[in-house]
Amino acid sequence: MRPTCFIYLLLSLASVHADMMKDTTVKFPEKGALPSKYPPDVTVPKSIQAGEGWSISENPTRSLEQIRTVQGVMPAGKLPPIPADWTYLPRTHKTLTEGGKLHILAVGDSIVADTMRSGWVNLVREKYPKAAITAQVSMRGSTGCWFYKDEDRVAKQLAPLKPDLIFIGGISQRGDIESIRSVIQQFRAKLPNVEFLLATGAFGTADPRVSEELAKAQHTTMNAYGSALKELAEKKHCAFLDVTTPWAAYINSTGLHPHAFYRDRVHANAEGEQILAKIFLSFFSQP
Repeated sequence: MRPTCFIYLLLSLASVHADMMKDTTVKFPEKGALPSKYPPDVTVPKSIQAGEGWSISENPTRSLEQIRTVQGVMPAGKLPPIPADWTYLPRTHKTLTEGGKLHILAVGDSIVADTMRSGWVNLVREKYPKAAITAQVSMRGSTGCWFYKDEDRVAKQLAPLKPDLIFIGGISQRGDIESIRSVIQQFRAKLPNVEFLLATGAFGTADPRVSEELAKAQHTTMNAYGSALKELAEKKHCAFLDVTTPWAAYINSTGLHPHAFYRDRVHANAEGEQILAKIFLSFFSQP
């Protein structure tokens, strides 16, 4: 199926599904999340508590074996082709293809943490065996760059981790492009050669079957935020990844209720995480 067909599918779905809870087939707990059928199987060092509710932890936490197990049993769906442009990731591309050390730092909220927990970094390691890839994730629930930009947090706690590639995404940016710009500038003041991947969001409470719902959510591609984030990426020489469109297309192509991929009303379960893993692997696999 062509990418335009996926987009048309998203745009043509009926708005009757505007509230996912009205037709859900999943009963979520009042508090907490459904038990995971596939708890992460890789033990990592204890997280650093960088501040109240803010942790910095090693990644990934899923082995290739577990990733393949989950992907082997998850509902089958289709991803549209993932556009990728290496223009602003020259050092990352050189390291992946020719060898060397690549340290990835993800900065954001629980959705960013879920994305990293999917294990996509291990999939990229497998794709590029010459590269020595390490990764960390800086996570604070419901938090975007509007938090990280203040109180010298970048200079004191994040830049010292010496990342080569920084991934900024999630659903908690509040549409605040200027804060993302500030975080980019603060990192580059300390690490002039660091590269960035800016991504739109996925999951949350917006119904992926209804384009109007996605457009209301501040973190998606289908509104002014998505356009502004892409423009910022171009102006600041950062790579850009539309996560929203392929995520929604995959879920919709299964014909299942979106909650088949959720562990609670906002976050992905293990199968949902693997949709994100497939998207990121596809991005990093482009010529």
